Amino acid sequence: MKSYSLLAAAIAAATLSMPASALNIVLTNDDSWSTGNIQTLFSKLTEAGHSVVMSAPCTGQSGKGGAIHFMEPVNVDRSKVEQNQVCVGDTDESVAFSDFVEGTPVMAALYGIDVLAQEKWGQFPDLVISGPNEGNNLGYMTNNSGTLGAANVVIARGIPAIAVSAFDADETKAPMVADVIVKIVSELVTNKQVNQPLLPKFTGLNVNTPEDMSNHLGYKFSQVGWNAGGLEVKFAGDMSQDQLVMAYVAQGILAKGYAATYEQALAMAQAQYQGKAGVSIARDQGLVDDESELSEGVLLEQGYITISTIEANVQASRAKAAVTQIKLNNLVK
Repeated sequence: MKSYSLLAAAIAAATLSMPASALNIVLTNDDSWSTGNIQTLFSKLTEAGHSVVMSAPCTGQSGKGGAIHFMEPVNVDRSKVEQNQVCVGDTDESVAFSDFVEGTPVMAALYGIDVLAQEKWGQFPDLVISGPNEGNNLGYMTNNSGTLGAANVVIARGIPAIAVSAFDADETKAPMVADVIVKIVSELVTNKQVNQPLLPKFTGLNVNTPEDMSNHLGYKFSQVGWNAGGLEVKFAGDMSQDQLVMAYVAQGILAKGYAATYEQALAMAQAQYQGKAGVSIARDQGLVDDESELSEGVLLEQGYITISTIEANVQASRAKAAVTQIKLNNLVK
């Protein structure tokens, strides 16, 4: 009985020492736990008085969407758990491909809410934040995003989540992006009703920040829409003939010092990818038709910080469902 009383007193003291606006937050991403964006946000949220734990992939997992390795043992690096940070996923590249298990963003988010949060607080978190991603996640490209995949899986569990994406990995912008999220969280807390969650159940936010954070035009409510900010994906039959892919690969070769000039690097890239097929990126080719003034891709390009409300499901609108039902009505008895 005495031990129980001491424990209760300790919990009460810890609770009283936290500000009323403090939240229990799980932080994750799809770029790994070592990126400047997530580490900066971790520090900023902690400085704001929140209790934060990080559960992120050990290695970069961009574009993995909602991928999960079901019922396969996976490594969890808990070497920094005393600093409230862990990462999920195998890192030993000598392991055979068939045995290598990546810690996808969804898996990292689930570890955060099902294991780490229970160890830290004995309950689910008040909020999960996924990001900031190194690159925007807009429009139809959110379907492929590991950042959104991590947010969606916890939203489906009834936990509020914010997916946040920066324009790039520029560490000089990281504090400004982090301040945006801290401000959004603060506003949600300020307007939170007693005994109610930060957001309605099964609801989250997709937040994107523009390239020029020093001169952004403020916040805008947006719709996810289809517009991905001019970024589109296509399949290239021969990647050596794709100018964007070759420029990207050549710049990497040049940065690592494998070539003395860009021309040499480009020739090396073309030789490496000659005749090889793969998915490429297209810019502003109009492959996706969406120029709505409310689409986040359109507003972000104008310089706004966009906030889209998401529900983590793929159910069509009632109107579209009704039209489809009419078309297939003879099949339904």
